[in-house]
Amino acid sequence: MIVKEVAFGNLNEAFIEKRFENKTNIIFSNDNNRGKTLLMQSLIYSIGYESIFPNSFSPKKYYFYSKIEFNNSIFEFLRKGNSILVINNENFNVFSTISEFKYFFDKEIFKLPKIDKNGEQKLVDLSLFYELFFLGQDSRNTSNLIVKGQNNKVDFLNMIYSLLGVSISKSNKYDIENLKKEKGIVETKIKAETRKIKVIKQNPQIASFISSASNNLDFKNTSNQLKELHLNIVELRKQRNREENRKIKLENLITELSSLNRTLNEGKVKCLDCGSNKIIFSNEDFEFEVSNNYVKKNIIESIKNNISIKFEIIDELNQNIHREQIQIKKLLETSTPDIKNYILFQDEITDSKDVDKIIAELQKELDEITNKIQNNEIKTSSNKDLQKDILSNIILQMKSYYSTIDPQGLLIFEDLFTKTGETYSGSEGQEYYFSKILSLNKILQHKFPIIIDSFREGELSSSKELSMLNEFISLNKQVILTSTLKDEEYDADKYYNIESLNVIDYSMLADSKILQSDFAPEFKKIMEKFNVEK
Repeated sequence: MIVKEVAFGNLNEAFIEKRFENKTNIIFSNDNNRGKTLLMQSLIYSIGYESIFPNSFSPKKYYFYSKIEFNNSIFEFLRKGNSILVINNENFNVFSTISEFKYFFDKEIFKLPKIDKNGEQKLVDLSLFYELFFLGQDSRNTSNLIVKGQNNKVDFLNMIYSLLGVSISKSNKYDIENLKKEKGIVETKIKAETRKIKVIKQNPQIASFISSASNNLDFKNTSNQLKELHLNIVELRKQRNREENRKIKLENLITELSSLNRTLNEGKVKCLDCGSNKIIFSNEDFEFEVSNNYVKKNIIESIKNNISIKFEIIDELNQNIHREQIQIKKLLETSTPDIKNYILFQDEITDSKDVDKIIAELQKELDEITNKIQNNEIKTSSNKDLQKDILSNIILQMKSYYSTIDPQGLLIFEDLFTKTGETYSGSEGQEYYFSKILSLNKILQHKFPIIIDSFREGELSSSKELSMLNEFISLNKQVILTSTLKDEEYDADKYYNIESLNVIDYSMLADSKILQSDFAPEFKKIMEKFNVEK
């Protein structure tokens, strides 16, 4: 991934930055409020991140554009609200939600890792994924994620393990938990049948009582499991219905657009009020003129792609529902009979030989379950060991980077995140994030740029800053940093004296006025490229 261009604004005011290079870039100014943070947040926001914009900035009023190279292919993104438009190789795609865009990103740009969420393997959210290589200026918290949403730091760790191919698959989440429950049920059955041998000839009614008593606990366990499974199915069906409704709406939209084409061929369609023959297609965030056949064709193709994605999501949800239903069937098949069923079958038990046969079959079933548990626990233990090794390697790498920039430093890294309530401040926080982001880059060997807003925050000393810059340059990949210089540093042309830096100066921009009318005509051309009408 290489950032080529970033822009944000509307038809009245905008800002465009296209001076990025495939090396270490540093955007700086001699004072704050020159728009560096807005630029960085706009870049990552344009590709699906839930950005943290300054309070004085209203993102709802603006469009956010980026031109980015992924694996030698150029993608252009335009976002407004939760809608994202994408152009790639003459292909035009419209996404009305970040979730839809995420599936496109996974399919067409980069295969996103999957993690366990609520017992199911799901694609990671883009905001979680981008925190591997992006660090904004605000809301930093060394003990947790910067943008949480529905995620937590355990999800972040699981994402790292998944990227390295080391994760515990929960697609068959009942293997360990339910196998152990099944084992307990079978053991209870064996105990009950063994006790019957002693009493069955004396009084069949006592045997019935024994079975009922031992069955009571089984019934409670079975009932709780059935309740959980039914709740899961209800929630999955809700998700499936939402996706199905969305798919139907998209299919209806294609029908309407195709019908519009026939209408236009047969005669003109005009607005009764203004007489215009321009026809607009719109969602909550964008409007397109669909009387233009080229635009309409691309929109229809994009909608068809979204419908295809919906089919995949619905199919996956159907498979999940089917798995839950299979678990219900298994649960009912392996449960001990209830009191009524036992009364129905007790006459068939004539002597202890029948019970011996039942016990032998149950013992065989118990042995099979025990072997499954042992094999699964070995796999689980092995994966946990590998995960510990990965985390240990990351922490060792963090210590190495930290000692490079601060040989006398007193920070002790024990985990990827600090303990809850323990947050590094000032330059210590910046040293922590530097060590963390570069360590993840080295361990994962990912192909994404390192993007850090205000990389020397917290009165970082000049020697540490220079050490950091040398490390960034040595990565031989795109790095985008921002910095605010003191007057004496600025006057000394500080960054211009460092080789291999692409230096971009924002000092000439007016205070809190990065958006300018001068950029509006060029930004309009960007919007026209996406055929956006407003």
